[in-house]
Amino acid sequence: MSEIKEGALATARARVSRTQVVLLAGVVTSALFWALAAATLALGALVGLDWWVGLTSQVRVLLRPFAAFIGAAAAVVVAWRGRGARSPERVALWIEEAAPRLRYALVTVLEGRFAAAAPRLEEEVAAVSWWRPLVRAALRATLVPAAALALGVLALAALPRGAVERVGAPRPGDALLRPGPRGGPADPLSPLVATVVSPAYARLAPVTLEDPDQIAALAGSAVRIEGRGDARRLHGRLGADTPASGPGGGRIGGDTLTFAAGGGRWRAGFVMPAEPAALVLTAEGRERVVVLAPQPDSVPVVTLSAPARDTIFRAATGVLPLAAEARDDIGLDAAWFELIVSAGEGETFTFRTAVVHRTAAGGARALALRATLRLDSLGLAPGNIVHLRAVAADGNTVAGPGKGVSETRTLRIARVGEYDSIALEGAPPLFADTSLLSQRMLLMLAEALEARRPRMERPPFVDESRRIASDQARLRRRVGDVIFMRLGGAPQGEEGEGEGERRGGLSPEELLRAADSVTTMTMGEALDFAGGESPVVAVNRPLLEAYNAMWDAGRELEIGEPGRAIPHMRAALEAIQRARNAVRVYLRGRAAPLVVDVARVRLAGSREGAGGGRRAPRPALTLARGRLLSRFRTALPLLAARDPAAVDSLLLLRVDALGGAPAAAAALGEAIAALRAGRDATAPLVRARRALEAEPLRGGPLAAWEGGW
Repeated sequence: MSEIKEGALATARARVSRTQVVLLAGVVTSALFWALAAATLALGALVGLDWWVGLTSQVRVLLRPFAAFIGAAAAVVVAWRGRGARSPERVALWIEEAAPRLRYALVTVLEGRFAAAAPRLEEEVAAVSWWRPLVRAALRATLVPAAALALGVLALAALPRGAVERVGAPRPGDALLRPGPRGGPADPLSPLVATVVSPAYARLAPVTLEDPDQIAALAGSAVRIEGRGDARRLHGRLGADTPASGPGGGRIGGDTLTFAAGGGRWRAGFVMPAEPAALVLTAEGRERVVVLAPQPDSVPVVTLSAPARDTIFRAATGVLPLAAEARDDIGLDAAWFELIVSAGEGETFTFRTAVVHRTAAGGARALALRATLRLDSLGLAPGNIVHLRAVAADGNTVAGPGKGVSETRTLRIARVGEYDSIALEGAPPLFADTSLLSQRMLLMLAEALEARRPRMERPPFVDESRRIASDQARLRRRVGDVIFMRLGGAPQGEEGEGEGERRGGLSPEELLRAADSVTTMTMGEALDFAGGESPVVAVNRPLLEAYNAMWDAGRELEIGEPGRAIPHMRAALEAIQRARNAVRVYLRGRAAPLVVDVARVRLAGSREGAGGGRRAPRPALTLARGRLLSRFRTALPLLAARDPAAVDSLLLLRVDALGGAPAAAAALGEAIAALRAGRDATAPLVRARRALEAEPLRGGPLAAWEGGW
């Protein structure tokens, strides 16, 4: 009766609108339930996959977006399939299909083309009810995805809480949340999680490592290591004191770790040592080795840029600008300029120190220092010396502040009377250098004159060319003088007194003929003493070639043809260059005699006070590296036999290599990571062996330099 009453009171269009609202609500609800169900089921499957194979943290971070994508895809599919609910005509057709008794009366009324029959059609539509099919469609659209959602929720609830948390909220160190094997106790050696807290001065965030083979951190960092299982089954040693058992050699043992238990886990803490060491964990006869690689805090690097060099001042007056730059790998605490003033002479000296422009860095990694120094404020006297350097300190509160210094600049005040006399033993520069410069300048003048030829009258052009020819002749005479000087004769000009005499064994005419013969000699013909040739010709052949080329250039310049003289001038320049490269004599003063005890240098001499015995040779520098190489070769057969102790042997070998052979230690680290991951470790092992065979071992740090003060 209620349905009939409803049909009597409402028009067909209003009933279709209400039905459309119900269908749209069913589509939206169905899409939402299917999205949640698909995302939940996908998340459950991914949690099970992670529980089974142990996915990496990078993969697990992508799992939640992947599950959300699956849910969104399911919602889009459902909404697309129910898109017909948005059209009243499609809804009317659905009603006609659900209620065949209508016989298309509802569709006809909605079209509006049969207005005359509308009252009759309205009566027929009002007599038919489609409530039940509508309810069944709505239940079918919501109950099925709701059941799938409930199934997904039950699946997630059935999985271990830790496994769900690893996928739902992945974070560093959640390896311990992964459930262990069923039916047995948890393995206390795997997995391990290490948390490193750097010293406060470093201002670094804590770092969490999962299943580490190596823990690298600043020396003095607090390290906490965690695992699953009973702490009473576990023993740990830290250090490098006692020899390790097994064919891999190495040293382990030392300090014993103290373990704390709670919540099915064990924990232990220690401080990162200053030297490389091994952390050895033992449980029920099995061992696990973790390399501890401390990273020392390097001292600041300081560069003094002003003053740029050592300086001597006539008087202690004026303002001196100071500039420096400081850098540190972690952070600077302060920087300043430091100076020491020394006064006195002989065996009596006095010193006083001062600090200029101390600046707080506030933890910055780079700092620029700028200051000025008034020399008159220091009360300097003649002969006083000021030693100036820049200093920077970092904020290291563990091993003490690291202090870095720049190179030292020396500022000296001149002594009284220091500039009254000059004691120098002068010597002229090498001739080839000055000749090279002069010939190059003459060539440039000739080229410039030739370029101005179109703009000049003939008479001034010839006059300029003859002036260059005169300079070329003077340079040619200097070349001739050098050749005569090397024969032991006195340097003379080509013209003048004694022109017909033989100078140094050759007259100027013979010198010219010798130069011409040298420059026209065929290839392969002997020079030295060939055919009675004078030794000066062979020894000074480049200069003779230059002499001949200068003569030809001078003739062309005398007649006002610099263009034809330029090739000869270039030939002379090249010949002088060859002479300069062939004979290198640097006479800049008297050189002190060098006395070398060759036998002592060769370690073959005798020592005074030791009975005249021969010196014993020093021990081989490669002894330590040879031991490392021997241990490496011992571990290789274990790798071939797939012995589990092989990786531990390489770990212990890497501990000792960190201090002296860093390249080999890095290659061993890559090999260990490859072996644990089941990859081919041939390439890094080959690099490790080559580094052990060829790399010089690195010694300890040098002591701080305190000289020069």
